[in-house]
Amino acid sequence: MTDHASPLEDDPVSVELAERVERLCREHGRNGDLADMFEEAGAEELLDTFIALLTRENTDPVRLSATLDAIDEALASIGLHGLTRPNRSWSQLPGVRPRSPEVACYVCPLKRCDRVESESARCSLAERPLERVRLA
Repeated sequence: MTDHASPLEDDPVSVELAERVERLCREHGRNGDLADMFEEAGAEELLDTFIALLTRENTDPVRLSATLDAIDEALASIGLHGLTRPNRSWSQLPGVRPRSPEVACYVCPLKRCDRVESESARCSLAERPLERVRLA
């Protein structure tokens, strides 16, 4: 058992905050490049503030999140977007049908027979690949 508190798994706000802190911690410890970026963005004080809040006991999670938001905004101004946010992922817009996958078959390139294949193949008589046909 660990001797530190961990976010409740059923509390999405705490889980998100923990993920954001982890991302910043990992990137901050990776090399000196991030320190240079904080300096370029004029955000060194924001990082100091965040670390001070983080190391205090009973810091308000809202203040931590707001400080992380400010850090993300400052670094975005120099082109580093979403430092503390998880990687972006695609999700379908509500009410929008997903695009149907393209379905194709392969048929006689000479249009002389009824041969249909689901994968690319060759006509051994004409010595040509079968013609790909998109099915609607």
